[in-house]
Amino acid sequence: MNRIIIIFLFITALVDLSAQEISKFEKLGSVSFITSQNVYIRFDNTDGISINDTLYVNVKGILKPAIIVKFISTTSCSGIAINNFQLKVGDQVKTFVKPIETAKPAIDKVEKENSLPKTVVENKDVIRTVTPYYSKNTRGNLSISSYSNLSNSNGAPDFQNWRYSFSMDADSLFRSSLSFTSYINFSYRADRWGDVQKNIGDALKIYDLAISYNISSKTKITLGRKINIRTSSLGAIDGLQLETSISKFVIGAVVGSRPNFTDYGYDIKMFEYGGYLFRNDSLGNSSIQNTIGIFQQTNDFKTDRRFLYFQNNSNLTQNLSLFFSSEIDLFKRKGGTDQSSFDVTSLFVLGSYSLNNWFNLNASYDARKNVVYYETFKNYADSVLESATRQGISLRLNLRPMNFLWLGFNYGYRFSKDDPQPSRNYGVSLSYIQLPLIMSSIYLNYNKIESGYVNGDYYSATVNKDLFNGEMNLGLGIKRINYQFFSGSPDMIQNIGNLDLSWRLFYNSFLTISYEGTFQETTTYSRIYFSINTRF
Repeated sequence: MNRIIIIFLFITALVDLSAQEISKFEKLGSVSFITSQNVYIRFDNTDGISINDTLYVNVKGILKPAIIVKFISTTSCSGIAINNFQLKVGDQVKTFVKPIETAKPAIDKVEKENSLPKTVVENKDVIRTVTPYYSKNTRGNLSISSYSNLSNSNGAPDFQNWRYSFSMDADSLFRSSLSFTSYINFSYRADRWGDVQKNIGDALKIYDLAISYNISSKTKITLGRKINIRTSSLGAIDGLQLETSISKFVIGAVVGSRPNFTDYGYDIKMFEYGGYLFRNDSLGNSSIQNTIGIFQQTNDFKTDRRFLYFQNNSNLTQNLSLFFSSEIDLFKRKGGTDQSSFDVTSLFVLGSYSLNNWFNLNASYDARKNVVYYETFKNYADSVLESATRQGISLRLNLRPMNFLWLGFNYGYRFSKDDPQPSRNYGVSLSYIQLPLIMSSIYLNYNKIESGYVNGDYYSATVNKDLFNGEMNLGLGIKRINYQFFSGSPDMIQNIGNLDLSWRLFYNSFLTISYEGTFQETTTYSRIYFSINTRF
């Protein structure tokens, strides 16, 4: 392992050799509010940020690409979340750009026309250029991380996990009509290497690996494993996807298979196919996007599901947006016979209203199936909170009474025939970016859960501080968990503390060390996370 780390550092040093001469500039912002389509980020100023730039979020010390910028103002910008990246109000985001060049007289325009980058902003007789430090056509990430679990309980043996991650997004590959995307993880427990040798699929997870070719400006074909953003609830598709535009319509077809539900590996027996029709309409400042499709999924080549898919994404006004998706099953097997049906098996509605960057109200109804995580860093307390608050009716209000201060209020209600009683949850949060005197960001949160299987309180507080002009970031957090289970399981009372330290090794490489300690009456759990990460 020491050799791997040394080689990794050597490679990142070579990658950064020329970058050391480039003037560094890191811009920090925070998520101010979220709609069904866009994520809005507040900055002190947006100098140096341009459309199609990537904004990053620190996840366990690893900078993950989270947002593509689409709109810019003087102090804020908005964009779309990459691969449905989950964000919340108050999350800190980062981007890296070169400082804007000094304004030049227009007489220099002809002399420098060939050397100007693609992003050029012209204002009468002045030209200014904005140049990100990396190529916009290719973005990638490579990381090596270790996760160790230690406990004083005999029922929870100590273990260590290793995780190698690689992702890349390349547009116009080799200046051609080809593009390539990938996101691959190799993760295993050190004491279970024998299991990996028997079945590498237990460790290797390919979430995205596809190549696309633009046959023309209106037609694109994609081969490999890819989630289609127009039919995102289908999940990843292994196979062929074709899409072509005709006037305001986009016609798409898919044929392939679904990943195996046990190890997420390739499984041709999960064969599926279908098609969809997409249309984008606008009326004044309003835009309406609709997708309707029909798909057939099999299991061992026998029909498993046949269903209609519908998705609507609308900006009704500048302040009001709506998102809606549903799945309607047209086939079921009962008593060994195939029958036609018309059952709504998945439904999600989200409405959002925002006003002048200081008021945002979200309302949603979620009747989708439960989410299964193949990999997660969530502890048990966080997993319980998520499963208890996702489904049902949800309301969230975000207020910004003053600069850098955000208040959040949320309420959720769920009742189904399988629940012994209705479930309720409510909470409040406060976040302040760059708190005076200590110049740190603080986030406070409280959630209350009341359901048929658990009743509990969840408190958390987090402080983040940039050190040495942003070359290092220190995070401190505490949580207090009090869950009472009604199924006969013992109550869970936990005090959780965490310490996170992220250090920039080179211009685009980071070292992260994190510790999380969970303390119960007689049992303690310690989780230590270590990561080396580089972006290109």
